[in-house]
Amino acid sequence: MRLNKCLRLASQCRNVNLKSLLHTNVNFKINYKTSNIRCVQQFDFSKMSTKASPTQTKKESFEDVLPSILNTITTNSELTEVPEVANWLKKVLEYNLAGGKKARGLTTLFAYEMLEKPENITEETIYLAKTLGWCVEILQGFLVMLDDIMDGSTTRRGVPCWYQLPEVGLAAVNDSSLMFSSIFYVLHAHFADKKIYTNLVELFNESLMHTSIGQHLDVTMERRQKSDYSLFTIERYNAIVKYKTAYYTYQLPVCLGMLLANISDPVLHQKAEDMCLEIGKFFQIQDDYIDCYGDESLTGKMGTDIQEAKCSWLAVMALQRCSASQKIVFTTCYGSKEPAHIERIKELYKQLQLPELYAQEETRMYESLIKQAHGLPSELSPALFVRLIHMIYKRNH
Repeated sequence: MRLNKCLRLASQCRNVNLKSLLHTNVNFKINYKTSNIRCVQQFDFSKMSTKASPTQTKKESFEDVLPSILNTITTNSELTEVPEVANWLKKVLEYNLAGGKKARGLTTLFAYEMLEKPENITEETIYLAKTLGWCVEILQGFLVMLDDIMDGSTTRRGVPCWYQLPEVGLAAVNDSSLMFSSIFYVLHAHFADKKIYTNLVELFNESLMHTSIGQHLDVTMERRQKSDYSLFTIERYNAIVKYKTAYYTYQLPVCLGMLLANISDPVLHQKAEDMCLEIGKFFQIQDDYIDCYGDESLTGKMGTDIQEAKCSWLAVMALQRCSASQKIVFTTCYGSKEPAHIERIKELYKQLQLPELYAQEETRMYESLIKQAHGLPSELSPALFVRLIHMIYKRNH
């Protein structure tokens, strides 16, 4: 319950002094049914800080750079000749970059700050790190725009998917191309005179290639015969996760930070990549669980893995544990959009104790990843990877 709603309801109570409410250790209990106020839920306002968390402050600082990034893109010489396109691209970017946790962009910034020598960090280099972070966020926007079309999704971050807007439709395919191309406008504007420029361009192109491979592996699963789940193996799942998610979610941001910090040793880059791919797998397993059990008001989208017969971690684990009769239920109901069939799959997951298995696996992977992070060389700042792991551990959206 939001604080302002609590205060609004509290104002209905004659015995509450609102002026002193936030400055004293008050345990205030509110019933939200009509005008009758009874004690059903307890809030300790003294423990509610009005200060933003360090991560929230960092996110706000990161977001402050976006107008400058948009200006760099829309004032490019090619777009100034066609202001109609420039204005449209700005609308595309603003819509598709709004909301979300900005995790990939912030990871880029954190990577640079924690890998660079303190004496080399300046306002200019921090700005460049944020710029690279926004390039990653633009890549993310481009990828999910296409992913939403292929999956037939309806909402993203609590609003209609871009292609679902009446004035957009399948023109979103071209809009995605405009988004991806805009990354290179930004890179050229800020890094063309720097020795890392070519490496930056190559890294973004490699990330697109990796993600496209993963997308192909994911989409081709839908072309199989409906009752054929022979490809739903942990090996296939790991391949999809590695290429579709882990590379651009973790390897790209971390390696961008390394390049900006002038860390070019191939051995260190390989160690960082290996670590990032493991964290990416952890992240995707969480995503699969949240798709099924997450709160839509937090995730901003409706889970569709069951309806779309995705090769998710839950599906793979279910098939490993199904009895012959349970497998018939799975193959009959999985991939159906019928609400009763979706609920039957969730009931099957419950029977197979997958929520309990997930809780165990999340803890096991967390402990393993922390151990791996502490074993990294000091040049890679083990604390960076510990931070990235902590950022997602026990997440619910």
